[in-house]
Amino acid sequence: MKRKQNQLSIILIVLVAQLINAQQNPPEWQNLSVFEVNTLAPRATFYVYDTEEEALQNDYRNSDNLISLNGTWRFHFAETPETRPQDFYKTGYNVSDWDKIAVPGDWQMQGYDFPLYVSAGYTHEINPPLVDAVYNPVGSYKRNFNLPENWKDQRVVLHFGAVNSAFYVWVNGKKVGYDEDSKTPSEFDITSFVKSGENELAVEVYRWSDGTYLEDQDFWRLSGIERDVYVYATPKTYIADAFFKAGLDSTYTDGVLDASVSLANESAKTRTLQLQLKIYDDSGAVYETQKEIRLSASAKDTLRFQHILKEVKVWSAEHPNLYTATLSLAEGSNTLMATSFKIGFRSVEIKGGKLLVNGKPILLKGVNRHEHDQYTGHVITEESMIRDIRLFKENNINAVRNSHYPNDPLWYALCDEYGIYMVDEANLETHGFGYDEDKTPANKPEFAAMHQDRLEAMVETNKNHASVIIWSMGNEAGDGPAFVDGYHWIKNRDTSRPVQYERAERGKSFQEPHTDIIPWMYASLDYIKNNYIGKYPDRPFIWCEYAHSMGNSTGNLQDLWDFVYAQPQMQGGFIWDWVDQGFVKQDSTGTKYWTYGGDYGPDRYRNDANFVLNGIVNPDRTPHPALAEVKHVYQNVRIEALDTESLKLNLINRFFFTDLEGFEIEYDLLRDGAVVSSNNLESFNVAPQDSLVFKLNALQIPEDEHEYFINFNVITKTASPLLPKGFVVAREQILLKKPSSNNRVNSTGKGKLQVKELKNALSVKTDAVSLNFDTQSGRLKSYVYKDQNYLKEEPRLNFWRAPTDNDFGNNYQKRGKLWKDASEKQQLISFKMLSKTRDSVVVESVYQLDTLQAQATTRFVMYADGSLKITNRLNYTGSEEVAEIPRFGMNFILPDVYDQVSWYGRGPHENYQDRKESAFVGIYESSVADLYFPYIRPQENGYRTENRWISLTNDSGAGIKIVGLPVVSFSAHHNYVSDFDPGEWKQQRHITDIKPRDLISLNIDYKQTGVGGDNSWGAKPHKKYRLLPGDYQYSFLIKPIN
Repeated sequence: MKRKQNQLSIILIVLVAQLINAQQNPPEWQNLSVFEVNTLAPRATFYVYDTEEEALQNDYRNSDNLISLNGTWRFHFAETPETRPQDFYKTGYNVSDWDKIAVPGDWQMQGYDFPLYVSAGYTHEINPPLVDAVYNPVGSYKRNFNLPENWKDQRVVLHFGAVNSAFYVWVNGKKVGYDEDSKTPSEFDITSFVKSGENELAVEVYRWSDGTYLEDQDFWRLSGIERDVYVYATPKTYIADAFFKAGLDSTYTDGVLDASVSLANESAKTRTLQLQLKIYDDSGAVYETQKEIRLSASAKDTLRFQHILKEVKVWSAEHPNLYTATLSLAEGSNTLMATSFKIGFRSVEIKGGKLLVNGKPILLKGVNRHEHDQYTGHVITEESMIRDIRLFKENNINAVRNSHYPNDPLWYALCDEYGIYMVDEANLETHGFGYDEDKTPANKPEFAAMHQDRLEAMVETNKNHASVIIWSMGNEAGDGPAFVDGYHWIKNRDTSRPVQYERAERGKSFQEPHTDIIPWMYASLDYIKNNYIGKYPDRPFIWCEYAHSMGNSTGNLQDLWDFVYAQPQMQGGFIWDWVDQGFVKQDSTGTKYWTYGGDYGPDRYRNDANFVLNGIVNPDRTPHPALAEVKHVYQNVRIEALDTESLKLNLINRFFFTDLEGFEIEYDLLRDGAVVSSNNLESFNVAPQDSLVFKLNALQIPEDEHEYFINFNVITKTASPLLPKGFVVAREQILLKKPSSNNRVNSTGKGKLQVKELKNALSVKTDAVSLNFDTQSGRLKSYVYKDQNYLKEEPRLNFWRAPTDNDFGNNYQKRGKLWKDASEKQQLISFKMLSKTRDSVVVESVYQLDTLQAQATTRFVMYADGSLKITNRLNYTGSEEVAEIPRFGMNFILPDVYDQVSWYGRGPHENYQDRKESAFVGIYESSVADLYFPYIRPQENGYRTENRWISLTNDSGAGIKIVGLPVVSFSAHHNYVSDFDPGEWKQQRHITDIKPRDLISLNIDYKQTGVGGDNSWGAKPHKKYRLLPGDYQYSFLIKPIN
C-alpha cells in the first residue's frame, strides 16, 4: 500500500512539474508572443526562372527551380497533443503503417475528426492563449522528396501556401521552424537542412492554437495543409521581393510606373549586379531599362524604377488590360535569375467623398466569397475559381470581397486576368470576444504584434495585383490600437489603395480616423439616411456585407440599388454571400444531400446549424433563383419608357469604361404573353455613363383588348474570355398596353344548372360538370368533369407558408403562429345559397378564424359551362399589433396526374413580390416537380406572382385552367405546405426529408408577404411588401380543359 502511495506521489509531482513548466515555457501554439519561428519575411507572389524567356512563359509548375510536394503524404491523427507521436520527425522513424492523406487537404474531409460550423464564437472557453484542453487534434504528416544535384549550391526555400491553424516543420530530423496564420503563406529557408538526393520532411499541425483566437470567421472550422506545398531554389544572390505600383497620371491617360525591387546577397563576397526591367504588352516590349548595383556579402538593398508610359491600356474590371513585367538579375553575362509579374495600370483614390477608379466613381456590384468546395472544404481548384468568375461575369457581378482572409494566390491572378474588383481582407476576426473595449483583442497589447503580422502578410503577399483596389483590415474584430496602428502602417507602405475596416471608429475610445470608406454591414436605408448621409462628406459608403441571402431571401434588392443610384456617395456593396457552404453526404439509401452545421456532431460542441447556408448559388454552383434577380439589378444597361404611347424610350449606359457599340439590342413584342414579332435595333454608340432617347417608329401597337409587353435583350456582339458571342448581359420588360378589361369571365356558356339539396350536401350539375359541397364544413368536396374529379381533398383558405430562414430569424414561426392556426381552425358560421338561376348558382361560406378577430368568406359562383368563380375575402377587426400575414390564398389538393403546368405571369424562375424584377411576364411551361426549388434546409419555395392564368394538365392535355381576376399568385408541389414546415424549431432537416407525394398541392393566392433580405436575425420584409392585418379580397375562375 505504501509503495502505491509513493508511486502516486511521484506521478503527482511529475504532473505538477509539467504544469509549472508549461506555464513558464508554454509551447508556441499557446504563446501569444510567439507566432512564428524562423519564417522568411512575407513577399509578393512570384517564381524563379533561369531566363527571361522562361519568366515570360511563367509556367512555374514545370520550372526546374520548383518541386511540388502536393500529393500523397503519410498521416497520423491524434485527438490530443499528449497522444501525438512525439518523435515522428526523426529520420528513420517508421511510418509505413500510417494512413495516406492528400495534400493539400483538410483532414476532416478525408475521414478524420469532424467538421464544425460556428458562425461566431469559440469551441472552448475564452482564456487566451489556452485552447481546448480536452480535445485538440494533431495531424502528423511525413513524406520524402528528392533534390537534384544542381541545387547543391543554391538557396532552397520550403513554401506552405496555408496551414490551419498552427504547425511545426522538421527537415531530415532537424527542427526548422513554426508558424501561425492559416490563410497566408509560410516560407522557411532550408538550405542548411537539405542535401542532394532524398530528404525527409515532417510537419505537425494543431487544430487549435492561440492563433485560433484571431480566426473566428463565419465558416466551417477545418484543419490541415490547405494550399500548395513546394520547395524552390534561388541563387545565393537573388531577387527577394518586388512592389510594382502601376498607376496613372492626373489625366488618367499615361501610366506611372514606380517599382521597388529588393535584392539579397547571401554569398560570401561582394557582387556587381545588373538588374534589367522590361515591360511587355501583347505586341512586345514597350519599355526596358537596367540598373547596376554593388551588393556586399550578406547584404540587402532596394532598387527603384520610375517611368511614364504614354497612353497605356488601362486596367479596369470592364477592360482588364494587363502588361507583363520581367526582372532579370545578372552578374556580367551570367543571368542569375529571372521572374515576371502581371501588372495593370490603374488608379484608385478617394476624392470628393467618392471612390474613384481611373477617375470614375465606380459602383461595386459585389459578393462576399468564402473559399469553399462541397467535397474538399477549403481546398479550391483552379477550375472552381474560374467557374466562380465566369458566374460573376454572367451575372453582372464586378467585385468580390475575400471574406474573411487572403485567398489562394491563383485567385488574385485570375481576378487580374478576367477583371474583378477585389477587397482583400486580413485574416483577423475575434467576433466571439464581443466588441466591448475591455474584451476585444484589438485593444490588448499582448495581441498587437499578432494583428500587425497578419496585416503585413496580406499586404506584402498581394500588393502587386491590379484587382486589389481596397485593403480590409479584418472583419468583426472589435476596434483598438491594433487597427489604428495597422491602418497607418498600410497607408505608409502602400499609398496606392484605400483602407477600410467595418468596426473602425465605432467605439467610444477610438475615434481617430482609420478607415477611408464607411463599410457598415447590413445598415438599413433608414439607418444610412440618419447616420451617414451628410455626416461623412469625405468618405464613400460601401456595404461590406448586405442583402443577407440565407435560404429563400435576397428580397428588396432593387430598392437598395434605387437608393444607391440616387445617392452620389453610395457606391454599392457586397452581398452576403456567394456560395452555400454545404458538404456532400449520403443517407442510408445512398442518396446524396448537402449538410450544414450540426450534421457531424459531436453534441458537446455548439453549432450554428444552417447559418452557413447564405449563398446565391448552391455548393455545386447551381444558381439560386435569387441570382437572376442579382443579375438584373446589377445590370449595366437599362431601357426605360418615357412615353409608351409614342414608344419613346431612354437607353442608359451604366458602364464606366465601355460604350454600347459592342452590343446588339433585340426586342420581342408580346401580345397576351406570346411573341408576335421580333426585331433588332441598330447599334447605339452610347458613351459610358450617358444615355440616349430613341423611338421605335416602326412598331405599331393595335388598339384592341389585348395586353402588350416589349422585351429587350442586350447581347454581346463578340466573345470575351468568359462570355460567348450572343450572351445576354441585360434584359428589360416594358408594359406598353394594359388589357381593355381585367374581367376575364368572358362567357358563362349555355346550358342549364341543376341544383340538389341533400342531407349535409349540396350538388350542382351541368351536362359535363358536377360540383358537390359539404354543407357542414362549407367546403367544395368534388369538382367532377367527365368522370374525372379534379380534387383529392377539399380546398381550404390558407394563411400560412413554411417559414423561410428570414422568417425564423425574426421569430415569425412563433410571432405569426396564429395565422398558421387560422389555416387549420376555421369554424363555419354559415353556408348559404345566395342565388340560383338557369345560368349560375351562387353559394357562400363564412368562417370565424378561431385564433383571430377575423372572418373569412368564400363565395362560389358556378356557371352553366362548368366554370367556377371563387372569391375569397378576409375581414379583419383585430389589433394592428398582430403579426403580418404570410399569405392569403386557397390551397387545392389535386390528383398528381395534372403535373404539366403552364402559366401567363412572372417567370420562369421563382419570384416574390419583393424579388420579381428579373421575372418577366410571359407564358411559361414546367412540370410540377420542376417548379420546386430545393433549398438545402426545406422552406417556402417555388412561388410565381402576377399570373393572368395558370393551367394544370395531364399527359393528354386535359385538366383545369385558373384565370386571375385580374391576377393571382401560385405555387404547385408534390407535397403539402406542412411538409416544408418544421414547426417552431428548424429540426435539422434536409432535402432528403422531402418525399414527393402522389398529389399536387396547388396554392392560388392573393399574395404572400415578401421574403425579405436585409438580414436573417430580426429584420422583417420591408413594410410595403408585408401583408399587414386588414381586409383583403381577390377572385379567380376555374375552367375545365377538355
